[in-house]
Formats: sequence, C-alpha cells, structure tokens
Amino acid sequence: MQETKRLLDREVETVVERTDVDELPLKVVPNWDELVSKANRLAEVIDRHLDFESKLQGRDLRPVTLCPEQRVSLATDLSAV
Repeated sequence: MQETKRLLDREVETVVERTDVDELPLKVVPNWDELVSKANRLAEVIDRHLDFESKLQGRDLRPVTLCPEQRVSLATDLSAV
C-alpha cells in the first residue's frame, strides 16, 4: 500500500508536457443554420402529429406510446419534411 502511495506521489510531481492544438479555433459545421432549421421543422411535425393523435385519443401521447399504424404515419410525415 505504501509503495503504491509513493508511486502515485511521484506521478503527481511529474510535469506533463502540454502540446498545443494546431486546429484552433475548432472547425464548425458549415451548414449549421440549415441543419438547425431542418431539425426545428422535424420537431414541429412531431409535435403536431402527437397533438393530433392526442386529441383523437383524449390523452397525452409520446412517440413510445404510439401503435404501429401511428408510428408509420409519423415516419411518413417526417420523410415528407
């Protein structure tokens, strides 16, 4: 146990060299705004689909609680977007 503690103490005292990253600033996605716009449209379609199904069944729905037919309908709606 003492041997392990001494080894750890030596490791802590050892100076680790830091190498700077040459690729700063980090590259970002060039079409980020377009991707966010598409994601927002998809989220809106999901929300509308679940709202519609909720009104038919009279209870709040989540994607997990949809039956297979409702899931296919949701996937079709999403593929259209």
